Amino acid sequence: MAVSRLRCFTGTLYILWALMKMYVVGTLALIWQILQRHKTAKDLRLHTGRVAIVTGGSCGIGFEVSKGLVAKNVHVFIASKSDTEGKMTIGKIREEFPNAKVDFLVLDLASLESINIFVDNFFARGLPLHILINNAGVMFMPYEETENELEHHFQVNYLGHLYLTKLLLWKLRESGADNSHSRIINVSSVVHCVGNINVERLGEKCIHWSQYSPHAAYADSKLAVVISTYALDDKLRGDHSKVSINAVHPGIVNTPLYRHVHWGIKWLLDLVAKLTYKTPIQGADGILFLALSDSVEGNSGGYYDNCSKVSSKRLSYNKDLQARLLKKSEEILQIIENRTLYGKQD
Repeated sequence: MAVSRLRCFTGTLYILWALMKMYVVGTLALIWQILQRHKTAKDLRLHTGRVAIVTGGSCGIGFEVSKGLVAKNVHVFIASKSDTEGKMTIGKIREEFPNAKVDFLVLDLASLESINIFVDNFFARGLPLHILINNAGVMFMPYEETENELEHHFQVNYLGHLYLTKLLLWKLRESGADNSHSRIINVSSVVHCVGNINVERLGEKCIHWSQYSPHAAYADSKLAVVISTYALDDKLRGDHSKVSINAVHPGIVNTPLYRHVHWGIKWLLDLVAKLTYKTPIQGADGILFLALSDSVEGNSGGYYDNCSKVSSKRLSYNKDLQARLLKKSEEILQIIENRTLYGKQD
């Protein structure tokens, strides 16, 4: 009984500490965002003939990114879970751009099977791939496991995108050229700086509520995004691929991503969001800058905020951690693939 009480007490402290760190960093980032001038991706030329995939492209920042790409003559594939929402999104885009080349394919990042089907459906179009924007995400969800038995933030924000990138990488390599690299943009967050990565426990299930903080899970997943970006950049540079990869913080943006915030504070955040947060259009600017700007041609392995390269958490530059995270992630993916092929093993 005493051990159980102690576990609950320390667990409560852990959850409160994670929450406090999240909101302190978020507040400081918001103040900095208000004080600095918002930069837009200026003088972006037309990119006729280029093809892009945008995960989570049917709402929020992703919708504005999709629309911004279409405006530059890019053929956009919107990838998200809802077929109905996807078709509605295409309708909205074509209202503004009647001749837009825009398609929708179902993608559920909480399912490796869905990711495989999505990739097969995209390859069946016989098109090149020049831009991959890993934008979809979840935030502050209560503990929930995906169909692959992994924590939701971990798989949707990080591992699912890593798997998608892995499957599409040969097509991105094939589509890149010396003066026109294919580009991968991984959407992270400033709160990655309060994240932590325990490679040995990566992918473990939560067995007690006191071990789980949705705030920590979100920050950890966004730190994993940054670290894996650097690790993949090393691989791409090693084989001289004509592919660039960068991570980006889109800003503190007013989107539906905050729907899981506790009701006791959500009313206040909604008010603050209306007054001070970036709009989804502004949030899309930094992503479009990395996807289309000639000024970053060939630049890879960076972390960007407000259309400028900035430093990420010091831990994220640790080469040993980068290699171990990528290796462990690939091991988890292999286990899931084997389970899918041969059935669950006791």
